[in-house]
Amino acid sequence: MTMLMWVLFAAAIAASYVVGQILQFRKYEGKMLVTCPETGKPAAVKVNFWRGVWTSLRGRRRIELAQCSRWPERAGCDQDCVCEIEANPVAHQAWTIAAKWFEGKHCAYCGQEIAPMKHLDRMPALVNLEQKTYEWDQVPTEKLPSAFEVCKPVCWNCHIAETFVRQHPELVTYRPWERSGPLGEYTPEARGNGNAPTRHAA
Repeated sequence: MTMLMWVLFAAAIAASYVVGQILQFRKYEGKMLVTCPETGKPAAVKVNFWRGVWTSLRGRRRIELAQCSRWPERAGCDQDCVCEIEANPVAHQAWTIAAKWFEGKHCAYCGQEIAPMKHLDRMPALVNLEQKTYEWDQVPTEKLPSAFEVCKPVCWNCHIAETFVRQHPELVTYRPWERSGPLGEYTPEARGNGNAPTRHAA
């Protein structure tokens, strides 16, 4: 009985160590944005998570890429961008970059402040030059920087409303003369004059 208890105790310690390594390695999980050392342009990468966990368990942690937006054309590169990730993995996560960009910004349509991003929650959106709204995580990760330069932020509610207007214009009555912004958004001046955006389902 005593031997069995020691075996169970050792197994529990080993399991705790494995779980601890997995949790510690989660900062390398998900889509990441780096600057490609070869081109100097943004590239989307994904770390080989389980291989990293395995090498860490063996005491020789090694970060390798599983995916890159420049592959397969540039597959077999030296993966020098890994140094960027190792220096600050959280800062290179696409989620972190998007959350920082949306922080403190206001919706281009209703003017309300964009709520802080949370996992498993409704995503804020963007409105592009074609006046089309879409959730930020629908943008290829390597194109996020350029999208953030030309697009404006949109809250979830307005994104849903604008999507409905775009898909079912025959069911909606709205006043296009109130949309005086360059991307078709309602400007603060229009709201200040009492011309708040109005949509009515038919």
